[in-house]
Amino acid sequence: MTTPAHRAVDRAPILWMDAEPARLPRDRDEIATFAPNLRYVGPESQCSATCPHGGWVGELPRWPFDREEPAALVDLIGEHGVTVAMLYPAAYPMVPPILYPVDPEPSLLEQTQAAWHVAPGGSLCLLQSDGAWLPEASVTELLAKAAGWRVEYALMKAGVIARMSTNGIVSDPSSDHLIAEAVRFAPSVEGDGGADVSE
Repeated sequence: MTTPAHRAVDRAPILWMDAEPARLPRDRDEIATFAPNLRYVGPESQCSATCPHGGWVGELPRWPFDREEPAALVDLIGEHGVTVAMLYPAAYPMVPPILYPVDPEPSLLEQTQAAWHVAPGGSLCLLQSDGAWLPEASVTELLAKAAGWRVEYALMKAGVIARMSTNGIVSDPSSDHLIAEAVRFAPSVEGDGGADVSE
């Protein structure tokens, strides 16, 4: 005799990509164009314990915005963009993916202060409210915000801003001039000519 408990055990969980079969190919195409250094990790991979619904890991572009990159940006953050792990939740795309900065990784203290736009546990706070994510939106909108978070994180570390901006620098150039200021006043790392603002 099959009991309700047995039936529950027999049912495998439904993955979001099975419920939304067109979405993963769309994400793959958009991410390949926006951030070619990200690598897809499926739910069957070795990270299945931490990302049971899959995700993406790798480096975002340093300055993927629709305006000229400030000349001093490389001196502020180096040649590379932020390294992230983007995890899909079970209810994606109804709810947004969760992004974790891997390099640089915010300290435990920074994870407790809203000024850094990092939640307890280390994920990035990229949306102003729960309703700010639209299921039809491109995931690259969040990735662009994460790339902008990297720049603002360096500005915070350099002490030229006291808190990260509400909307981010994705489409707001008002903080671009602070990049050169942060480089000018930050101590240099001996041998690399850059500012030591990443730690």
